[in-house]
Amino acid sequence: MATATFSQVQAISFVDAIWFSLLIKIAVTAVTVIAAAIAAEKSGPFWGGLVVGLPTSAGPAYVMLAIEYDDAFLAVSALNSLAGNTGAVIFLLLLVYVAPRLSVAASLALVTGVWLVIALAVGQIAWSLPGAVAINVVVLGGALLLTRDVPAGPPTGRPIQRQWYDLPMRGAVVGVFVAVVVTLGQVIGPRATGIISVYPITLTSLVLIAMPRLGGQTTAATMASIIRSMIGFSAGFLLITMTVQPWGATLSLTAALMVMIGWAGLRLAHRWFEQRHA
Repeated sequence: MATATFSQVQAISFVDAIWFSLLIKIAVTAVTVIAAAIAAEKSGPFWGGLVVGLPTSAGPAYVMLAIEYDDAFLAVSALNSLAGNTGAVIFLLLLVYVAPRLSVAASLALVTGVWLVIALAVGQIAWSLPGAVAINVVVLGGALLLTRDVPAGPPTGRPIQRQWYDLPMRGAVVGVFVAVVVTLGQVIGPRATGIISVYPITLTSLVLIAMPRLGGQTTAATMASIIRSMIGFSAGFLLITMTVQPWGATLSLTAALMVMIGWAGLRLAHRWFEQRHA
């Protein structure tokens, strides 16, 4: 009887530990996303794109994956995130064109459907590093070319009174998403985990809030700015793929984060130079 009771206590403790771990993951990610959302909503298209383009959902997801899984798992996940990131770029590119013309619901339904098709296609391919790099060059290059002259336009939506729960709810949704990705990683495998981790849930949340407040054209300009930030995103995944096994997860993820921040710094420097010599 005593042995059975002890086993039950062990089982309860194990379940409690799992839930505690999930709550920590949700809380950390929610705080990160809320901070990014506040900064984006108070800035223009350039600054919104700069902030939202940082790894506010995939970044915490990879930190948690590094805690849960080995370096080989991370390498395969990062390679598929690199390839799958092109789906997010196309998601943004479509929004640039449909946001000024369609409603919030119609815009998100269209771009999410396209993203799902691309994600399914990417998931069917056993990616090599050259192949993942090549598809990024083609997709990012085309998106940059097609969005080089997107006007910001004035805010056209009627300002709405933001409820106190808007941002906490938005952050909690992303936090739950990250927790689910990490928890299911063992079941769905590293390839699917890498693709799912770059699902544009932060971008979806941004559109839901930005379009009614700012209007479709300014939202489109923000999406165009985020496309430019995605170069740093892809570079970070590339670095993780190449270095996580020889360097280890801590150094590799830190270096990838520095690359993403460094790209944001280069964008800032370029903007400062343009304004100074305008």
